[in-house]
Amino acid sequence: MPAPPADLVPRSAVASYPTNFAAMARSDFKAITTRGEQLMRTVLPMYLRSVHR
Repeated sequence: MPAPPADLVPRSAVASYPTNFAAMARSDFKAITTRGEQLMRTVLPMYLRSVHR
């Protein structure tokens, strides 16, 4: 990752979460969705630049 956000949710906080999302606690949901959004905001500009060349 080129420049991870300073407040990036660590992979260790979400990597071992089971795939049964129905029983997900609000705090776990927040961690998983926040990390996904942070990663996309960081890497998406790289992909958009490469597509528009």
